[in-house]
Amino acid sequence: MMKKIVSFVFVITLVLSFSNQSVSANSFPDLDKTPWAEEEILFLNEQGIINGLPDGTFGPKVNVTRAQVAVMLVRDLYPNESPEAEPPFNDLSKTAYYYDELVVAYEKGIIQGDGENMRPTDYISRAEVAVMVDRAYEVKRNEEVSGFPDANNISWATESILDLNSLHIINGLPDGTFKPFKDITRAEFAKVLAATIEPSFREDKTPELLSNSQIADKVDQLQDKVFNTMYDDLMEHAIYPSNDRDYDRIEGELNPYITDDFNAEVESNYYNACVECDNLYYAINFSWNAHMKVLENNQNKIIVETVQLENYMSYGSFETITLVKEDGNWKLHNMYWKLFDAQRHLNLTVEQAKQRIEENMGITNVSYWYSYERYNQDMDGDYYFTEIHVFMDHNSGGEIEVDASTGGIPL
Repeated sequence: MMKKIVSFVFVITLVLSFSNQSVSANSFPDLDKTPWAEEEILFLNEQGIINGLPDGTFGPKVNVTRAQVAVMLVRDLYPNESPEAEPPFNDLSKTAYYYDELVVAYEKGIIQGDGENMRPTDYISRAEVAVMVDRAYEVKRNEEVSGFPDANNISWATESILDLNSLHIINGLPDGTFKPFKDITRAEFAKVLAATIEPSFREDKTPELLSNSQIADKVDQLQDKVFNTMYDDLMEHAIYPSNDRDYDRIEGELNPYITDDFNAEVESNYYNACVECDNLYYAINFSWNAHMKVLENNQNKIIVETVQLENYMSYGSFETITLVKEDGNWKLHNMYWKLFDAQRHLNLTVEQAKQRIEENMGITNVSYWYSYERYNQDMDGDYYFTEIHVFMDHNSGGEIEVDASTGGIPL
C-alpha cells in the first residue's frame, strides 16, 4: 500500500509540474545541481514552456516522459491548437492533463505510437527526443557531421541525430558516444529545446581533435610505457633464458595503454624478447621531424605514419601506428612496420640530415659540404640511387655522411 501511495504522489507531482501552474523561476533552489543548464531552464520557464514543481524546486535530474516532451513542444509551436479527432490509441485517457497536447502532437506528426498504444508515461530516450524535435521544427542539417559510433545505424533516428548535431542542438558525450537509448532528464531536455528555439544557446561541444604534435607525444608516451614496463619486468625476472617469464605480472599495468586486440601481440613479444641484446619490441625512437603523415584522425581513432631511421640495430622503416579511444583514453591498437625499399624511401633534406647528426651523435658543430649519388640495394635485392649528404665536423676535422634514403650514418 505504501508503494502505491508514493507512486501516486510522484505522478501527481509530475502532472502539476507540466500543468499551467507556474512557479517563479527565481525560487528554484536546486538549479545548482545542473549549472550547465540553468540559463536554458530559466529561458523556457519565462516562455511558459516548462514550469517548476509544486514544492518550488525544478527537479533537473528527474527523467521526462514522452507525454511531457510532447506537451512542451506543443506549448511552443501550437499553443492555441485543439485536437481535431479522437486518436487510435488504447492507453490515452481524456482526463489526463496532457491529452489535448499529446493528440495535437500526434496530428502534427511530432509523435507516433505503435498502432495501438502511445506509451505516454514511458521515459523518453535521447534518440526519441532527437526524432521528435526534428519532426516538430523540421531541422535542416547545416553541415556534414561524422556522427557517433553507437548511433550511426538506427534506421528511425540516425538522420535526426545528425540533423540536430550539425547545428549543435544536441551533442555527444565526452567519450565520443551518443548513448541513443539513455533516458533524458528535465535539465538535459531543457538544453535541447532551448537550443532549438534560441540559436544563442547552441554550443559546439565536439571533442577537439589531437594536433600533430599531440599525436606524436601520445604515441611516444604509450610506446615508452609499454617498452619500459616489459623491459623492467624482464630485467628483474628473466634477464637470462628462464621459466620465470610471466605476462600476468604486467598485463594489468599495461591494460590502460593497449587495447585488448593488441594485448596478444604484446604478450607474444614479451616471451620472445631478446633482453640481453637490448632489442625489445617497442624500443623505437620515432623520427617525427623526418616524416609524419596523419592517415586518419577523429574522435575515436587515429592512424599515423612516421619513421624509425636507420641505426646500428635497425635498417630503418616506415611505422604505421593506430590509436583507439577506449573508456575515454587513447590506447595503442596496432603498430605495423615496413622496411625502406627502392620503391619507397626517404629523401631527407640537408637540414634534416644535419638534425640527424645532432640527435644521433650529439655533434652540433658541423656544416654542410656537398652531396653525391650512391647506388644502393634494398633488402629485396632491388637497386636504386639515393643522395648522400656530407658534412664537415669542425671538432674532429673529419667528414660525416648521412644517407638521405634511410637516415643512416656510417659508424
